Amino acid sequence: MRRILLSCATLGVLMLPAAASAGPGGHANGYLVVQRANGDGGVHGRPVVTLVIVQGFVLGRVSQQARVDIYHLPSVSGEGKPQAFGDVSQHPLRWRGRPGVEYSGIGFHFRAIDGAYRVVVRGAGVYLFAGGNGSVTLRGSSVYPRSDGRYSIDGELAKSMPTNLLTRQIGRG
Repeated sequence: MRRILLSCATLGVLMLPAAASAGPGGHANGYLVVQRANGDGGVHGRPVVTLVIVQGFVLGRVSQQARVDIYHLPSVSGEGKPQAFGDVSQHPLRWRGRPGVEYSGIGFHFRAIDGAYRVVVRGAGVYLFAGGNGSVTLRGSSVYPRSDGRYSIDGELAKSMPTNLLTRQIGRG
């Protein structure tokens, strides 16, 4: 119970700057929640989540085995740096000339705060919470479509991960 309260308090503190920036004439921030996501092919398979977030944040946890690639995109605000904690290895990589880092392992946490990021997640047991403006592409398992996790975008009711590729906007930016 304490862990849930601590997580809620932390998310509340992180959301305050995002809420303040959505004042009159500003862009309304959206949110993405992914729970227990599983894809086909493990860490070398198709991405379960591909997220491009601008002026926002991404917090995640992996309970099974996964690979998370985070690329720092050009941004007018913030110069944050992606981080991961736990049983995780990291390797530098590049995507379209942009620097990034690959985190892989079992049972680790990751975050990318204060900036614009492209986050690509492959594997199983993925929990993710993101806020800001951007787009997301989701794809669950075609082998186990009923047990591949759930997602919610901008406060909608949670749905089962899609079997086919689904691309949506987050927020109204």
